[in-house]
Amino acid sequence: MSVRIKQFAAIVALLAVPALVLAAAAPDKAEKVAERMLSLDKAIQQGAAQIDKTLASLNALAQPEGDLTAKYKDFSKNVDTLDKMSQKAKSNAEAAAKDRDAYIAQWKASQDKIQNPELKAASEARRGELQPKIEAIKTSLGSARETFTPFMQDLKDLRTFLANQLNPGGIAAAQSLITKCNESGERVKSDLSQGSTAVKDLAASIAPGGAAKK
Repeated sequence: MSVRIKQFAAIVALLAVPALVLAAAAPDKAEKVAERMLSLDKAIQQGAAQIDKTLASLNALAQPEGDLTAKYKDFSKNVDTLDKMSQKAKSNAEAAAKDRDAYIAQWKASQDKIQNPELKAASEARRGELQPKIEAIKTSLGSARETFTPFMQDLKDLRTFLANQLNPGGIAAAQSLITKCNESGERVKSDLSQGSTAVKDLAASIAPGGAAKK
């Protein structure tokens, strides 16, 4: 599951604030960024759960016996829900990414003013510790986004196809794509799981005291 939102003007304004004010505001800012990251993690986990629910309804529909109309409606509803949740998760990821980048930029600008060599070295080490965690988020959620897009399209294609061939013959013709959707869904969930771990790791690293509020 990706990452983006409105803070360049805020960054400029923050960088114009005297260093002492920046230092005083930093813990509060860090806590808000960490909380935003945890909101993103919540959206990631909800998305993964909805993928499971959507695939379960698809696999139920793949069994030609029973009330196909009812099973199709359930599958179609889950596809719509997943689509809407993915858009919300995308928005959350963009907001979290921009908040995160704004905070890091502000923090770097304030820490660059440190003159004491030992504290400056410690600050550089801290920055080096955070960067791999940020990259882990970008990598995992970027991969999830790339895998999710064709996965979502395949689900929509199945829904459209079966709407006009909701019978054992149509289901048999769709079996190959149904199998592909199950495989793609598992890959997306794996990427989302890694993204969730990375997001929580960064949130804990940024939050004052090392623990963000859940």
